[in-house]
Amino acid sequence: MVREQATGKRVLNLFSYTGSFSVYAAAGAARATVSVDLSNTYLEWSERNFRLNGLDLESNRLERADVLAWLEEGHGLFDLIVCDPPTFSNSKRMSGHFDVAEHHHILIRACLERLTPEGELYFSTNHQRFALSPEFRGVELDTVPVDFRNRKVHRLWRLRR
Repeated sequence: MVREQATGKRVLNLFSYTGSFSVYAAAGAARATVSVDLSNTYLEWSERNFRLNGLDLESNRLERADVLAWLEEGHGLFDLIVCDPPTFSNSKRMSGHFDVAEHHHILIRACLERLTPEGELYFSTNHQRFALSPEFRGVELDTVPVDFRNRKVHRLWRLRR
């Protein structure tokens, strides 16, 4: 889905882990991708995945940063943002902790501010009892395979400004 949507777009991948969404976007002819994660290990895996897929790192940046702080700093606008935060994190490199149920409204607002007027945010979570804040009107997309036993293992919303 990200690969199909990415053509000619600036794509931001937040909590990028292994960079899979960024690699799909780059393979789908994204104009540029930015992958943001706090972990050096995950960013090394991302770099490796770009190289294994024959994709350059010139137009595909990898940035080590706290996602919320990075969003607050600016860094331009994006046509497509993929935000797949952890359910909970209390990394020593962050100020405070992050709980997706408690903090998602702050994160989503910050993402929406980084979108172009026609841009889209894909926000996902693995939190089993997650409820999207009523301040957001997003379309929940069904991305869990039909034969998967636990249908609530992963949830995804598409949001616009």
